[in-house]
Amino acid sequence: MTDACPPAGVTAARVAARPRWLAVAGAVTMFLVQPPADVWLLAWLAPLPWLGLVRHAGPLPWGTLWGAGFLHWLLTIHWLRLPHPATAIGWVLLAAYLGGTLPLFVAAGRWMTWCWRWPLVVAAPVAWIGVEQARGWFLGGFTLGALGHTQWRVLPLLQVADLFGACGVGGVVMTVAAALAMLVSKVGAGRGVTATAPEAATPSRDRLLPTLAVAGSVLGMALAYGGWRLAGAPSPTAPLLDVLLVQGSIDTELKHDPAAAGDVLEHYDTLTRQGLAAGARLPDLVVWPETMWRYGLLEIDPAERLPEAVVERVLGGAAPEPSAALDAERQRACRAALEEERRAALAAYARRYGTAWLVGVDRQEITPAAAAGSRHYNTALCLDATGRVLARYDKMFPVMFGEYIPGADRFPWLYRLSPLPAGLTAGREPVAIDLAGARIAPTICYETTLPEALRSLVRRLAAAGQRPDVIVNLTNDGWFWGSSELDMHLRSAVFRAVEVRTPVVVAANTGFSAWIDGNGRLLARGPRRATATVRAAVTADGRWSPWLTWGSLPTGVCVVVVAITMVGQFRRCLRRPGSATRGAETTATGPLQTR
Repeated sequence: MTDACPPAGVTAARVAARPRWLAVAGAVTMFLVQPPADVWLLAWLAPLPWLGLVRHAGPLPWGTLWGAGFLHWLLTIHWLRLPHPATAIGWVLLAAYLGGTLPLFVAAGRWMTWCWRWPLVVAAPVAWIGVEQARGWFLGGFTLGALGHTQWRVLPLLQVADLFGACGVGGVVMTVAAALAMLVSKVGAGRGVTATAPEAATPSRDRLLPTLAVAGSVLGMALAYGGWRLAGAPSPTAPLLDVLLVQGSIDTELKHDPAAAGDVLEHYDTLTRQGLAAGARLPDLVVWPETMWRYGLLEIDPAERLPEAVVERVLGGAAPEPSAALDAERQRACRAALEEERRAALAAYARRYGTAWLVGVDRQEITPAAAAGSRHYNTALCLDATGRVLARYDKMFPVMFGEYIPGADRFPWLYRLSPLPAGLTAGREPVAIDLAGARIAPTICYETTLPEALRSLVRRLAAAGQRPDVIVNLTNDGWFWGSSELDMHLRSAVFRAVEVRTPVVVAANTGFSAWIDGNGRLLARGPRRATATVRAAVTADGRWSPWLTWGSLPTGVCVVVVAITMVGQFRRCLRRPGSATRGAETTATGPLQTR
């Protein structure tokens, strides 16, 4: 197929400009369906400009496509520039990386439609799911701003997430959008508009009707499945766990002010006591957000030898008769005193509240085994009403470049090149805490944006006979100053609740604290960048889901298909110089040419 000729009165320059306008128009429409604009109904039409690129019959300016994708992500994740001037660099670099998903989607979709002759209604969702799943896998995974996230309010459609995750919901939306693109092309062809794709070249009812039937069937099956899953949900019974979520409002900066720790403590303590006083009975659990206990915990490896000056200061004077045995005992006593000093303050507040308390805290481990002499953990600590520590969970999935720098555990000097004072060490195991007849599993911060991380947590605990009844997320979104990041983070938690069929409660500094059931219903939510206490009477779900069984395997097939199209195009590029068949191939697949 040769490049389409311009319609009468349309210059070649205007035809050449069309892909550029489609790319930019799609960047804008796909941004508008995400927060802060959040025109979520537009999501069914927003992909049409980019689908026009897939169907365009001429060569494409791939650099412009990347630029449009870059623009889209600059707008969508604009909040990444807020924590610190240095994070603006990460904002631009991440947007540049994610910008490559647009040309990847278009290239894969064009190969499927023009070379494999797949109908657009099949090629578009396969390419889209493959690209979205790929960005959820690579470089630690980035899943915010997914197309499927726009439909979190549509409960029947949301249930598809327990089959194929958020990517599957986005695939349904893209299938319908592809059918609408074909319908628009049919109407345009009837008005004399030039065809832009193989399907449009012969715009017969035989091609359009099957396309609409496929899209209608996919949407119908998704909604029917969702209705069935909702009908099979456990009936609400007596609350399994009564939780008080404490949401303070403290904007966070990378430059920590040690003098502010007392103000943060007073802020959260006051809110907690007010929340407790407002209820007729004590809750089973009080939850503070991530790192809102600012004094931190200290643990010292027995292999670490403390300086004598520190020992004398803590124990009050030098040893009367130095000996090896006495020295070892003084070292042990000093370690215990230093560690207990930090725990004692926490225990006092737990006793004040008179119930179990899950609180986010920094934890430092002093050890000669670490290259820098210490390890740092982002920890959720659970204490009972007497101040006794029940359990401790260390965040297992720190954020790359946000919480650690790759390789800096061996080369600590790398942190001197960044605004991070130190990097986090990843925790090793999920934790289940038995509390008031329920079992809770803590998570921290962006762990709710990682589908496979939450799936792994539930599966590992279930394999140990400790499947959680409730997932508790502690997060500090004060870094983002009330921006649309709060909306995106909350929507991720909604999808995780459906995928693993487990209620999720979120305690978030500056918002959004939330209570979500196993169907993804948002039952309560705190305000944006304001203080609140949210009381959640959580009921059990306990259903198994196909997602827990197979995870991202089905959507991973789409990643493989996209990879095959890339290999095919790479091989075509290698054959071009001096190939005797190049002219014939180019004629057959003109749209795969580049400028």
